Amino acid sequence: MRNNQSKGKKKPVLIHKPYQKGRAVSALAAKRGLKVLVYQIALVFIFLFIGQMLLVESAPLRIVLNLLVVLGFFMLMVNEGSRAGLDDVAYAQIALNRTGDGKPLDDKDLARCYHPLKGVFTVVLGMLPLIIIALVFSAIAREQVYTLGGLPSWVQGYERRADVGLALSYYHETSAIGLEAILRIVIRLLLFPYVNMAGTDAAGMLLTLERFSPLLILIIPMGYAVGYLRGPALRAQVHGAISTDAKRRKRREKKAIVQRKEPKNLV
Repeated sequence: MRNNQSKGKKKPVLIHKPYQKGRAVSALAAKRGLKVLVYQIALVFIFLFIGQMLLVESAPLRIVLNLLVVLGFFMLMVNEGSRAGLDDVAYAQIALNRTGDGKPLDDKDLARCYHPLKGVFTVVLGMLPLIIIALVFSAIAREQVYTLGGLPSWVQGYERRADVGLALSYYHETSAIGLEAILRIVIRLLLFPYVNMAGTDAAGMLLTLERFSPLLILIIPMGYAVGYLRGPALRAQVHGAISTDAKRRKRREKKAIVQRKEPKNLV
């Protein structure tokens, strides 16, 4: 049974057809970049809801769970990029046929056609505001240390003593929230799954993540660029499926003609 099933499963037929190569840098790619940015911001809000559930005590389990979440969102972006790549290749093939008929292509047509680097440009341009924030923060980030907490009420009487009063007064010193603290909040939200993997107690590891934040925040969005590169292969599958269906239809028609020509046995 298994052998018959394996023989029945055939690989999809791929028929690659030429297409008009477009432009990687265009207004359309920039517009799509805004969509990638919106997806990234939406993922931040999703992590705010599910992040605490992924922060388990077991380090191996915590890493696996967060990796699965990152992989899931990465595949979501791959799906979005694949859809855009497939549409652009289809349009590029139509555009090539138009040039064969002597019809010129304008800038909008070339912007709509497929280019292998268009997915990368789309991601980088869409994520550019967050990349700039991450670059600034990675340059000024320092290892985070915890400040002293407040004193209980029963200790206040000792603050007037000369021998310990100066030391206790240090607990009342506060530091203003600066640019680093504000940017840290933004970057930690963008790096939520990676922060969960490292653990909130590993200050040195968290600093390393913050230093590499300009690259880490691009991991999930780059799924869009990876999916976009699959556009020609997906379009080839479409042509292959059309060709296979056409051949199957012809075989059925021939079989029906033969059956009609065969004499019927009358009993």
